Parts: sequence; C-alpha cells; structure tokens
Amino acid sequence: MMERSGIEPTHEHYAFGYRRVSSLKQSYERQTKALHDSGIADDRIYEDKISGKFKTRPGLDALLKAARRGDTITVSSLDRLGRTVLHILQTIEELEDRGISVQSLKPGEQFEGVTGKLVRNIMASIAEWERENINERAAEARAAREAKGITSGRAKSVVTPTTIDAVQALRESGKTIAYIVENQRMSRASVYRALQAAGSPR
Repeated sequence: MMERSGIEPTHEHYAFGYRRVSSLKQSYERQTKALHDSGIADDRIYEDKISGKFKTRPGLDALLKAARRGDTITVSSLDRLGRTVLHILQTIEELEDRGISVQSLKPGEQFEGVTGKLVRNIMASIAEWERENINERAAEARAAREAKGITSGRAKSVVTPTTIDAVQALRESGKTIAYIVENQRMSRASVYRALQAAGSPR
C-alpha cells in the first residue's frame, strides 16, 4: 500500500475566456475570434447575454466557481467585466484576491510593467471619482426630498436606482448596514432591498 506523502496535488493552471454582450440581438463573433486567436478553447469560454450594469451574471458566476488560484481569465476588453470603471476594478480585485489573473486583449489595457501600473492607478482614480459621484447624487436627492418636506422617520421606503447605487457603493467600501441606514436615512429593510436589487452580498 502506497504511503501518503503529505503533499497536496498541484492544480494544473487553465486559461479561461469570458465574453459578454448586452442583448440577445448582439453577436459574440468578434469576441470569440479574439479569444480563439489567443489560444482559448471553446470548452474554456464562459458567456453572458446581459447588461454590464448587473453585478450578478450567471456565466461569470459559473466561471468564478470553475477558476482556481493560478488560472487566467482572458477578455477581449475590460469593459466586458462591467459597465463602470468602479465595477470593472472591483471584479478584477476580487479575482486577484483569489490568485486569478485577468488578461485583456485590447491594446493599452495590460497591467504589466510601468505602463500597466499607470493604467491601474488611472482606473483606481476614475473608480474613486465614480464612487464620489454616486454619493453626491444620493446627497442631492436627499436634500431635494428634505426641501419638499419629506423628512419624517428614516424616510426611504421606495428604492430608486440612485439609492441602489449609493447603498452598493457604501457597502462595497466596507460600511456596515447600521452606518448605511444612518447615512442614507433608510430603514434597514430598504437597505437590504437595495443590496438585493444591486446583487451585492449583505
């Protein structure tokens, strides 16, 4: 009987591809050709036909379950990973935290070397700007409601796109539910509804 060496088997590293279009009428053809040209096989390509505004996407979620540390995910361009720079950067950071590399086939979107570091820093700055804009819009909406005399209680029972964006940004920046309730003058139930609508973890 062979004795166990105590050494865990190593994971063979795989190259995956991800392609996304926003509607059923759009075609994957250009993205598929780019992925094939880079050496990605069909059985390693995951896909979604859904708008980038949704944080939860079935194809990408399945890919995240399949990918392991040391694997690489290739996209034709980074905008396939999300609608905003903030969303794209959050997805990339989530993957990198798991030891999974992201590769874009679009010129100028690589993260290697000095230029790549500059690209990453620019993306981070834009993401922060987007986050501040979300919070600013939420503050303006709150001020407008107060100007109309809508100030009773913890106010928001209706979850709007603006409040969804604001709640999502605060939650993803590490704020607690209690903090968001106070900051956005929302009920706890409304905060949870906003997070559910955004597809964010509670």
